[in-house]
Amino acid sequence: MVESNKSMNLSDKNKSPWRNLLDLLATSWVTERWRDVGVVVGCSGGADSVALLRLMAELRTRGETPPKGFLIAAHLNHGLRGSASDGDQRFVETLSEHLGVRCQTERATGKAESEADMRSIRMQFLTDTAYATGARYIALAHSADDNAETFIHHLLRGTGPAGMTGINRTRAIDSDLVLVRPLLTASRHDIRQSLSEINQPWCEDSSNSNTRYQRNWIRHELLPLIEQRYPRAIDAINRAMSGQREWRTLVDKMAEEWLHRHMVKSSTQPHPRDRVSLKRDSSNDAAVVIAAMQILWSEKNWSRGTMSRDHWCRLAETIQSGKRERYSLPGSVDVDATDSVLHLWKTDPDSQAPTGC
Repeated sequence: MVESNKSMNLSDKNKSPWRNLLDLLATSWVTERWRDVGVVVGCSGGADSVALLRLMAELRTRGETPPKGFLIAAHLNHGLRGSASDGDQRFVETLSEHLGVRCQTERATGKAESEADMRSIRMQFLTDTAYATGARYIALAHSADDNAETFIHHLLRGTGPAGMTGINRTRAIDSDLVLVRPLLTASRHDIRQSLSEINQPWCEDSSNSNTRYQRNWIRHELLPLIEQRYPRAIDAINRAMSGQREWRTLVDKMAEEWLHRHMVKSSTQPHPRDRVSLKRDSSNDAAVVIAAMQILWSEKNWSRGTMSRDHWCRLAETIQSGKRERYSLPGSVDVDATDSVLHLWKTDPDSQAPTGC
């Protein structure tokens, strides 16, 4: 467990670091929205998630009436660091007891092959916990630094424009469950300084310093190098992402309108289940068509994980051109553009299907 002694760049010099963080959370996520419902707080034991749990535990007790909702500190023990991982779990359990909030822990089974696998396993654990307890929200403690690191990671991978918008502050998991990241505008340094002020320790995961992981390399080597030349780089990156989000909102609105205009109602003829038919059209920009296809993928719950920029561009070109072709996309989605209407449908991954170039 560690504490930081670095000075803090306060948003209000007349307030303490902890008070500033309380005000930030109360403003970014109005307490009345969540104090009377259930919230699952992902808590690794690290500084950011410890701060979020303590902030929410304090804010929910304010008001003239007792809160009707509940907080659950949810901790997934990956078991990757032996006794240290078990120590993190005990730390979260003790902190939860001290704060008077419920604690849900679980040990991960199976071996994660990558960072993405571990994130997916954690998210499944949090979602399962929320459903089992009837929670309305899942709260995660991503910071402005996490957002900047994600931006750089996406940039270096060649992610399309959507990836340049950074981490979403909110995301609907379904109609009854929403994921929220209320500390997304707080810096990692400010969070640690706030915890130091109230003498709240936290756990430091030794694996976070392992630069074999891409995000750790960005955090510990690339960003510090950038900040030597551009000291306010993280702020600048977050401003750039804000502009990208505004652009993306506009494009998504145009894409939804495009999708509504170009959807062809199903005929009475037999066709594969879940088939989507679209009018082919060359009058719109490819960016709008690609965004429309990404919305369609989300609506149909088709996997986008293996769809690269090249795949989206090829699909848009097919829709916009008069070229007659048929091929398959990642995730076992068939494309039939052999007439004036383009057809898309999910196929059985074990079935034989034409392959793309």
